[in-house]
Amino acid sequence: MKIRTLLPLTALGALLLTGCGTTGPLPTFGKAITPEWIRADFDGQPGDEYIATSNLQDVVFNARGEVIGWYVKSYAGTPFIKKRADGTYDFSALKNTKTIVNMVGDRKALAVTAEGVLDPAQPAQTAAPQLTQNLAQNRQEAVFRYTQNGATVTKTVVLHPRNFKVDVQTTVEGGPQTYTMLFPGLGKADNPSVKAVPVGGQPATVQGSGTLTVPNIQYAALQEKPSQIAHALIVRPQAGTTANATLTGGEQGLIAVHLSGPSSLEVYGGKNELVHLYQSGYLNLPGLFQPNFFGQISLLIVKLMEGLYKLVGNWGLVIVLLTILLRLIMWPLMQAQGRTTARMQVMQPKIKEIQDKYKDKRDIESQRAMQMEMAQLYREHNFNPAGCFSTFLPFPVLIALWSTIRNFEFDSGFLWLPDLAVPDPFYILALIYLCVNIGQLYVMTRKNPDMFRQQAFIYIIFLYFALTFPAGVTIYIILSTLIGIGQQILINRQVERETASIGQTVQKAPARPGDKAVKTIEAPKK
Repeated sequence: MKIRTLLPLTALGALLLTGCGTTGPLPTFGKAITPEWIRADFDGQPGDEYIATSNLQDVVFNARGEVIGWYVKSYAGTPFIKKRADGTYDFSALKNTKTIVNMVGDRKALAVTAEGVLDPAQPAQTAAPQLTQNLAQNRQEAVFRYTQNGATVTKTVVLHPRNFKVDVQTTVEGGPQTYTMLFPGLGKADNPSVKAVPVGGQPATVQGSGTLTVPNIQYAALQEKPSQIAHALIVRPQAGTTANATLTGGEQGLIAVHLSGPSSLEVYGGKNELVHLYQSGYLNLPGLFQPNFFGQISLLIVKLMEGLYKLVGNWGLVIVLLTILLRLIMWPLMQAQGRTTARMQVMQPKIKEIQDKYKDKRDIESQRAMQMEMAQLYREHNFNPAGCFSTFLPFPVLIALWSTIRNFEFDSGFLWLPDLAVPDPFYILALIYLCVNIGQLYVMTRKNPDMFRQQAFIYIIFLYFALTFPAGVTIYIILSTLIGIGQQILINRQVERETASIGQTVQKAPARPGDKAVKTIEAPKK
């Protein structure tokens, strides 16, 4: 593999492997979204809807507390809801953008049914909900109340803007004690896995058509195949609530949770992705999620981050310490890669000289002679062409670290950054990112100006990505690159001292009978 192509391919591979190339258009540049309740006409029908907006999702409730729009953002902080100058709201991007999916589709989540009394399709008398929020406690709360056929349903919903969990407490007065709450999903009509686990039992799953009833559930879930854009809806009874669940598979996947009396449920509606599930406390649920190889590395990184946070109490400092620690751990691997790069730089003028020498000679004998001179040059400089593959050895850790920071939910800012989970609103990190990467390229190609010019434009392209990276990811890249520059400078000096002792001529391998006279090339001068 040519070194001149290794760097851009490595960077591009990292982007693709970490999901940057699979989640559709990148997010709109902007500041972190301040969570709030919005009261507005969302569906064009009589009456207002109530939208809880945050960096992670926009959730739309009707007056009964039923979710009619559950929009999970692929990129945290993307502002799909626009406020006009006259104070009204534009929801067209939220409803029409193909890169965001309504998890409930054209159905309703948290809808309550009871035979002959409560029917989500029939009219009811609703009261204006009580809306409150406490961002310091990570809470957006709404109390919905409506009456239908003499039965009054009170539903208290608490969202947590920094994660995907929703607490739902329900009471029914003046009506039946048993009722059912519906959880449809996942909006894409793509045949999700529908499963439930009874308390003390084994997972039961419906994949495809069919129904299954599971008594006394520990949890029930609708899940797509795990990825950065996959969704999951998980229901867990809380506070002594006993719940049975009827699972319906197929494209119209549905969980019907059967309840009695006052009930308390914890609902996760968000990404079917390792880090978010871990931070929400769901990885210990049997049969829910099995991390792959990269996931196992991510878990170790998350736990290390949590341990560091207990020491320093700031997530920005945690990223700084984590980057330094991982670079130290990978120092030997990066040392091998750096020496390969440095030796290639030293040899590059002589390699070009050999290539120019034979560029017009296409006969087999001349090509063989060129290969022998190249091999002799490699031997004299102790260079192994296969060594360039050491570049890929740290990739599992780097990919896992990227994915971890990208999906991690931080509860604090750092320096001028309001939120490490969203891009830098002032673009300062993007500019620093560009400068340090150009600096790294110069250090790696300083003896070959042509290669520098060929590759420099790539970082101009990557600048766009840097504008949209979460700030925590960009801090990691910048600091890691700076450490890499320092390491490469040390390696360059060491390799130049070593190669300075090489003789003034480098002979190719001994000639065989019948070969032409031995040719010589000059060794690189210091």
